[in-house]
Amino acid sequence: RNFDMGRLGCLLATVVLSLASSLDASLIFDAADITVTSGESLTLSCGVKQDFHLCFWDHEDRRSFQVDNVHSGVHPGMRAPEDLTDNQCGIVIDSVSVEDSGAWTCRVFLTGRGGELRNSKTVAACHDSFVSLGGGCFHFNEDLWLDWYDARFYCQNLGTSEFTSDLASVDDCDQLTAIRNHIVSEYGPLWHWLGGTDAAQEDNWYWVTGGSVPRDLPFWYPDHPYNNEERNCLYMEKYSGYFWDNDCEEAGPFICEEFPVPLLHK
Repeated sequence: RNFDMGRLGCLLATVVLSLASSLDASLIFDAADITVTSGESLTLSCGVKQDFHLCFWDHEDRRSFQVDNVHSGVHPGMRAPEDLTDNQCGIVIDSVSVEDSGAWTCRVFLTGRGGELRNSKTVAACHDSFVSLGGGCFHFNEDLWLDWYDARFYCQNLGTSEFTSDLASVDDCDQLTAIRNHIVSEYGPLWHWLGGTDAAQEDNWYWVTGGSVPRDLPFWYPDHPYNNEERNCLYMEKYSGYFWDNDCEEAGPFICEEFPVPLLHK
């Protein structure tokens, strides 16, 4: 069942986009959102193409860090990146926490009357036991094997007042590949439940978070789903990363995903 064509399909289906660095040509800035695992280091990059005299990183909770102070060691747990080329206003947070989630803005004051440049990006730090993969936060459970319904109940109970949780959905090829690679390197079971089902209407597959499950290659194993009324729940096969449909009553390991409060449908 190990078909490399699925991985090839992901590569062929992925369009590499060259994102504009900034709304302003004088600022070297990638505004793409970042998802990280709590405890990992986080690099916030910000470069300037012309002379400037001050720059800051501001968090949405009103914390503000003058970059010169960060680079000189004034703020414990924060430092300068090893390479400041085109990243003069970059900073590193050595151990990111959930409190660091939110919008971060780089503000740069140009010399003379050049004015101020700024741009922002959003950081999402995964909560404890969740791992950052492919832009999402995922919890892998292989010790407790549950049927699909009980697995979903377990995932939902992981949520707190700060986030909700449910069986995982997969947004795109990159995320599919990231999850598959993590399973291969870290876990033993050959498959894991995901949050896909067609229980409401046969062959109308949807995620528990509301979005439609992608069809055909590179997601589903060839000639799947079976369109069998007894196989209404979706699992991910370990080595190929393909989706399979299965009897929801079968016990197995599962993957949960965390979402901001309130749960945003994909």
